[in-house]
Amino acid sequence: MSMPRRAMKNMGLQACCLRCDEPDDAGSIRCKTCIGHHESMRDRIAKAPPDDAFYQFAKELLTMAAAPHRFDNDPVHGRTLEEQQILASKLVTKPSPITEEDIVETFQQQRSTKKSNLLQEVANKNQWKNSPPKPDAARHIGEEAWRDEDLDNSEYHTGRTIPSQNIPSVDRSDRVGEDKKMVARADIQAKGKGVDQELLDIIEAEEIHQQRQKKEDWKSTLSDVDNLLNDD
Repeated sequence: MSMPRRAMKNMGLQACCLRCDEPDDAGSIRCKTCIGHHESMRDRIAKAPPDDAFYQFAKELLTMAAAPHRFDNDPVHGRTLEEQQILASKLVTKPSPITEEDIVETFQQQRSTKKSNLLQEVANKNQWKNSPPKPDAARHIGEEAWRDEDLDNSEYHTGRTIPSQNIPSVDRSDRVGEDKKMVARADIQAKGKGVDQELLDIIEAEEIHQQRQKKEDWKSTLSDVDNLLNDD
């Protein structure tokens, strides 16, 4: 029995190595010859037509040999697959059992190991970590750290526009709001579909007149209120 070669394991044919009587010497001529023959066989099976019963059976055997633990319940090949797993287990080096002394030693090593934290170490070296410097000291530090030409004061105003001269306010008293005539005309035209255009013009003129009269009445009311307030 030999240790399965990597090439044979990659092809799923490690079972051949487990049943081989060649001395367990890597790189032997017999191993190279065997690997070459099995590669040719594997390629031939892979290129075989899928409806060929013989090659289909060969593919099933290769699948079982590559993963014996998945198919060891097979009624025909199960015993052989179990034997393959037993042979493979004999080549595995069993670790020594863990004792209580090993556990205690592991805990002691972990306890004695110091975990480094770069950020914390740098912060601990700060002489003002517990209390900030006094205003005079802070001003002195700033003067030593930055010169006047190093500070660009304009960068603090990048979020808004600072005009170079005063901008006069705009007189908005002439802005009466929406165009009453246009709104009335559009509303009447929408509601008066199928009505004679001459009649629509009369209705439109009357509607505009009423809205204008309401506006004049409202202005008069506001004027009266202003007069009352001024009299007080």
